[in-house]
Amino acid sequence: MLLNDVLHESSASWWNKALYILDKLFGFESGGNSKLKRVKQAFDQKSGEHVIYLEYRVRAANQSPIQEPLIKNSKVKADKDNKDSK
Repeated sequence: MLLNDVLHESSASWWNKALYILDKLFGFESGGNSKLKRVKQAFDQKSGEHVIYLEYRVRAANQSPIQEPLIKNSKVKADKDNKDSK
């Protein structure tokens, strides 16, 4: 691909290509079940590199969320303030 093609292509097209490649890489079907977003961007002072954190999420057709069982009579109470007891 030529640099001129890269500069004139829309960014939405690039995200779709990245999704397609990640789906193929991890063995998921590309059917609109995957999402890719930039979570954060930073600069590493030690190496002089830009660091971009991406989040890739995909739900396979045969997967569903795991339901946690509710424990009604638990003797341990959750700490609401989450403060250290020092």
